[in-house]
Order: sequence, then C-alpha cells, then structure tokens
Amino acid sequence: MRRVKAVLRREWEEAVRIRMVLFSVSFFPLFMVGFAAYLVWQGRSLPPQGQAVLMNTALIYFFVLPVVIPLSIAAYSIVGEKEQGTLEPVLATPIRDWELFLGKALAPVIPGVLISWAAFGIFLIASCLILGGIPPGVLSPPWLLSIFALAPFTALFAVFVTMIVSSRTTDTRAAYQFSSLAVLPALIPLIVYSARLTAVNLIFVGIEVGVLLPLNAVTLYIALRLFRREEILTRWK
Repeated sequence: MRRVKAVLRREWEEAVRIRMVLFSVSFFPLFMVGFAAYLVWQGRSLPPQGQAVLMNTALIYFFVLPVVIPLSIAAYSIVGEKEQGTLEPVLATPIRDWELFLGKALAPVIPGVLISWAAFGIFLIASCLILGGIPPGVLSPPWLLSIFALAPFTALFAVFVTMIVSSRTTDTRAAYQFSSLAVLPALIPLIVYSARLTAVNLIFVGIEVGVLLPLNAVTLYIALRLFRREEILTRWK
C-alpha cells in the first residue's frame, strides 16, 4: 500500500495543477447544489407534502455527482500524462501494474465521493434555511443508502470505464468523449425516479447494488487485463 499511497499523492499533486480539472471539480457540484436549492426555494410556500415532493426530486440529481466529478481526473490519468511526458518515468519504475492502476483509480474516486457528500450536506443546510427544516419523509433510509452507499460503487464504475478508455486511446478529447458512457448506471435510477416508475425503496436500492457489484468486478477485471505498461510504452512511441 506504500506504493499505492505514493501514486495517490502524485495524482493529486498533478490534478491541482490542471485548471480544467479544478474547474470541473468545483463548478459542477456548486451548480448542482444551486439548481437543487432553487427547486426547493420554488416550493417554499407549499404545504409540507408538496415541499417533500420537490425536495425528493432535487435529491435525485445527487446520483450524478459521484460519477461526473471523478471523470475529469480519471480521463487525464493516462492520456494526459502521455501528452505531458510524465508517464514513461512512472512506468519504468518497479511498481506493479495493479498498484499503479489502484492508485490511479482511487485518486479520482476518493475526492469525487467526498465532494459529492459535501455538496449533499450543503444542500441540506440550504434546504433547512429555505424551508425552516427538512420536510418529514424526505431523508428516509432508502434515500440515504442511495446517496451514501451507492456513491462509491457508481464512482468506481465510472473510473474503471474511463481508465479503460484512457489507456487505449492516445487523444485526451476522445478519452473524455468515450468516458461519458460511464454515466449511464447513474442515469438509470435518475430516469426511474424522475418518471415515477417506482418509489425510492430498499428493494430498488438492493437491485442497484446487486447490479453494480458484479458490474464493477467485471469492469475491473477488463481494465486490469488491458492495462499493460509495456504496450502503452511501445504503442505511444
């Protein structure tokens, strides 16, 4: 784990130097919190039941944050380093492939999940100030499990897919475009809940976890199989 931690520190040091990454990581959560708070503000004069409906609708948008935030860092993780000429020295070290991959995967996941939870907390504070408190029935166990328990799984899937694309392409823009496919698992509950096809309940949350766990395992296996340092070094010469 010492080598993994070293990769983590290196990735975070590189990320804070890139303006586009910093802009994406900071702007989108603030925009989402502001949009959700505005939705709650529109229902400030409604009865508690109406306020709860609007707030539940606003909570749906926080499914996307744990997926979108890590993409900016993950897409750069390999292709961006190749363009900057900083990848070859790392690949030439004795570090194992899985150690390098794990460090690069956790680097966007950890801040992405933490920022998502922080944005959710800011939204709750803003809702309390707007409505004078949280309407009853909003922060139910299924909602909390959806936002807190599912966030790491959706973030990991997004990062694994992005790193697969990033390690197989030589263009940063193409990596960003293809990595957008990683948002799909987060959009499914967003569409289902928005269309009122089902309520947020423990059964549906369990189904989501049951789908994400094997999906992450398969994606991780494919990503590790495709992550070959020798091929990256020779193919990008």
